Amino acid sequence: MDKCAKQLVRAEKMISGLEGEKNRWTDTVAKLTIQQDLLVGDCLIASGMVSYAGPFTAIYREQLEKLWQEQLKRLGIKLTHKVTMRQVIGNDV
Repeated sequence: MDKCAKQLVRAEKMISGLEGEKNRWTDTVAKLTIQQDLLVGDCLIASGMVSYAGPFTAIYREQLEKLWQEQLKRLGIKLTHKVTMRQVIGNDV
């Protein structure tokens, strides 16, 4: 009986620990669902910058990103507000 009581205590701890994971996963799924709708536009900006903007100055590259963002909005392609190539393919670490 003592062994079963210890197992029950451990099981309750494990279940309560997993509850926090459930909340974290629910939040992650919600964020990824939103990002999924914006993925095409974000990737167009990033791939355009990688393909075409490399040899230009930083100021001109920023202008290109803004221009492309405006064009995509006019065409009805969804993208993250003020998305940049660094946000899409970069890693702050």
